[in-house]
Amino acid sequence: MSDLFYTGRSRRTSGAFSVTMRDGAKLAKKLEKLKDGGETAIKRTVSDFTARAPAWVSKGIRQHYGVDTAAIKEAGPRSKRGATSIRVSGVSVDGATLEYKGRTLTPIHFKMSPTTRNPKGLAKKPAKIPGQAISTGSPVAMVRPPMPFQVKATIIKGQRATMKPGTYLASSSKKSADAPILPFQRTGAGRTPVHAVRTLSVPQMIGSEEKKSRASDTISEIINENLEKRFENHIKRAMK
Repeated sequence: MSDLFYTGRSRRTSGAFSVTMRDGAKLAKKLEKLKDGGETAIKRTVSDFTARAPAWVSKGIRQHYGVDTAAIKEAGPRSKRGATSIRVSGVSVDGATLEYKGRTLTPIHFKMSPTTRNPKGLAKKPAKIPGQAISTGSPVAMVRPPMPFQVKATIIKGQRATMKPGTYLASSSKKSADAPILPFQRTGAGRTPVHAVRTLSVPQMIGSEEKKSRASDTISEIINENLEKRFENHIKRAMK
């Protein structure tokens, strides 16, 4: 199985990265020529950054990972228990810092296939399964097991990763008919324990100053480019 997958409880993760405007020094000189307009330009840039940075980050992530847009939107600035959230922890003329905190995702957010239980149906011939007919007094039962199949997902864009043999699909909740179908694996010698398969979180896809991700440089480049454009635009408007 790819090292992108693991079984177990959802993990809470966090990550942060900073960006510095390449022309920050030059733009700062223009601020010196302004009075109240300079403060206005900075405030408007901060407002732009707060409103637009999640979309810039999303664009950078999707250039490297196969994650769906719904998962990235869920990782936005809305406050929601159990979901990934974004907090703008600082922004200035010289730079900005984004901090993400959130949970590891299941493969259904990464173009997982198949998406239905027993996609290939049941085997034609029944097989003896131990412990399936205890109520009848028999130690075994003759049942038609599911045909074997592989569960795959596109974690890294352009690459299909395969989960280990024995991965099966089942509802994530016995109480809700609309609950999503998730991949599960048995982690013991018997039928239990069973755990859902999980993979990267949004913070891990973003990376941090200490540990870069595949998308880190792309995200920083996109934010830098757009942040400088917005700042330059607000300065020009303030100088009129």
